[in-house]
Amino acid sequence: MRRALLTTLLAAVLLAENVSREARSDAPGRAAADDVFEAVFRQHVEELLDPEARSRGTSLCLGVDPGGAPQSVSREFLDRFRDEPAVRRSAECEARPAGAVTLGVAGPAVIVTAGPIEWVAADEAWVTVSCFWSRARTRRWQYRVVREPTGWVSLGPIIRQAPA
Repeated sequence: MRRALLTTLLAAVLLAENVSREARSDAPGRAAADDVFEAVFRQHVEELLDPEARSRGTSLCLGVDPGGAPQSVSREFLDRFRDEPAVRRSAECEARPAGAVTLGVAGPAVIVTAGPIEWVAADEAWVTVSCFWSRARTRRWQYRVVREPTGWVSLGPIIRQAPA
């Protein structure tokens, strides 16, 4: 009786491990996550670094939150934005109550943190994005990002409305 129970338990554990491994292999990988983050950040570059912000010397400081621990983007990830001199890693900026600043330059900044990613489908993700200008001015939205034939594209914030 014990031997049959032990055999059944072992088979259940092996089956669960196999199902878990298959589920992990179907989930989008790190490269897809980086592409989704890039799409969201590119939308924010266009939205937040208008001519007025650029004339003030505003920097956009990028961070990611893979789930519970926000961190600065890597230098390798920042290479995706080498054509944007106003884009920096969030480690190069500081969130102060009166307003975010770029360290070493003491210019104004906006700290944009993207994540975590909620995968809705293999070609669609919802990404929580927060923007910090100052303690009094912050924003947190969920963005819809989809994979188009040309790559990942951020469609903007998800607006949820109550039924009429």
